[in-house]
Amino acid sequence: MTSIPDPVVEPQLLNAMRPAPGLGALFLACLKIGLLSFGGGLSDWLYQEFVLRNRWISDEDFASSLAISQMLPGANVVNLVICMGDDLRGLAGSIACVLGFLVGPFFAVIALSAVFDSLPDVTMLEAASNGVAYAALGLLLVICLKGVQRAMKFPPSLVVIAVVAIAVGLMKLPLIPVVLVVAPISVALAWRPS
Repeated sequence: MTSIPDPVVEPQLLNAMRPAPGLGALFLACLKIGLLSFGGGLSDWLYQEFVLRNRWISDEDFASSLAISQMLPGANVVNLVICMGDDLRGLAGSIACVLGFLVGPFFAVIALSAVFDSLPDVTMLEAASNGVAYAALGLLLVICLKGVQRAMKFPPSLVVIAVVAIAVGLMKLPLIPVVLVVAPISVALAWRPS
């Protein structure tokens, strides 16, 4: 009799047992996130759907895809769904994820724009938008905390996080030069020849 691995103790075995999702499942997951998320926090929605709910990818694979997506030009979350779609189903998976992610919001923005143009007073709408934005900031904080928890496994990475946060957040240094200086140091610290 084959036992099912404990997802807490053996997450890599559980993920290995999951077959890659079909293109339709990828499209629908991204469509749902694209339609239901407002004001940001999309990385956490994707984490919830791809890692926790469906267990299509591991926590480590998500973190790697998130890091890659943030280094590439363009919208981070679009880059993220491209990376995850490619990991799961190749080029077709990337296309399914991007289409699912963008088609709903595309039509929603057009429809909402027409509605907003017809409204005389948008004060209530502005308050609702601010409320949704605060919730999205909370979701972003969750992703940051998960990243710090992951980084705690390798203490030098905490120093890199602190240096970048202080340089960009507090000292207001430009992001690109900071990353160009810190990234090679971070890679050298993390590189462990096999």
